Amino acid sequence: MGHYSTTRNCELSTLKFIEDNLATDWSGVSICKSWSQLDKVANPVVCVSLTDTNYNREELGSTTYRNDYVFTIDIFATSDGMRIDLSDWLMNTINSGWTYYTIAQSAPKSRTLTYTAAGKCRIDSILDNSKVELGQVGDIKDKYHQSIVLIVTVGC
Repeated sequence: MGHYSTTRNCELSTLKFIEDNLATDWSGVSICKSWSQLDKVANPVVCVSLTDTNYNREELGSTTYRNDYVFTIDIFATSDGMRIDLSDWLMNTINSGWTYYTIAQSAPKSRTLTYTAAGKCRIDSILDNSKVELGQVGDIKDKYHQSIVLIVTVGC
C-alpha cells in the first residue's frame, strides 16, 4: 500500500473537507485542485491549490522544522453576490479547522484511497481574501473571481 507525505496528506485533507462541505451546502458549485482543470468546468467553481510550503525552525538551535502550508483558494462565481457569499461561507466553514488524514492507496496505481484520521489542520493566518480586479480585458470566467490565501498548520 502506498503512503503519501505529510504535505500531500495536508493537501488532500483540505480538498476533501472543502469538497464534502461544498457538496452539502451549495448545489451546482464544482471544485478542482489545479488551474489546468478550470477550463473543463463552468462557473461557479472553487479551485483549491497548495502553492507553497514554509519551513520554520521549531526552536532556536533545533534541527526540527514545523511546516506551514500555503493554500490559494480561488472562487470563480457567476455574480458579485455569489462571490461574496461563497467566500464568506468558505471562511466560516474552515475557520474552526478540519480533520487531517493520513492517506494511502489501496494498491499501486489504484485510484482507491484510504483515509485515516491523524490530527487536525488549522488556519495559522490569512494572507489575503480579496476580489481579483482584471479591468476591461479580463476573461468572462474571471469576472467574479475571489482569491483567498491561507497558511495552514497540521497538529494533533
